[in-house]
Amino acid sequence: MPTQFIKKMNKAEAGYHILSLLSLADGILHLAEADVIIDFLNDHFDSDFDLIKEQAFIKALPAEEHENHLRETAEHFYSVSTEDERHTITRFAMEVVMADENLAKHENILINILYDCWAIE
Repeated sequence: MPTQFIKKMNKAEAGYHILSLLSLADGILHLAEADVIIDFLNDHFDSDFDLIKEQAFIKALPAEEHENHLRETAEHFYSVSTEDERHTITRFAMEVVMADENLAKHENILINILYDCWAIE
């Protein structure tokens, strides 16, 4: 069940959390990756958000909470988005996890959580 914090997220914030957690699956969110995620969100969603606040939240989130937070955020994004928006995010999410041409075990777990939350086969 999403917390009040998650329920108040707009699509861009939720997308940022989803994509950042996927990018973090290899242990590090590189500045270049964060910039690509922000450019993507700016191109596809009109919502503004406080990037510093969202980055601080993701950075402070314990690794053992990543899967649960991804699940809750994905469920929220599902409730506020269209099917086309979800497909846009999942296509880009696959680009994020496959950027190094290697799908690591934890990346696979997280992408499967996202696909399961959105009933994508």
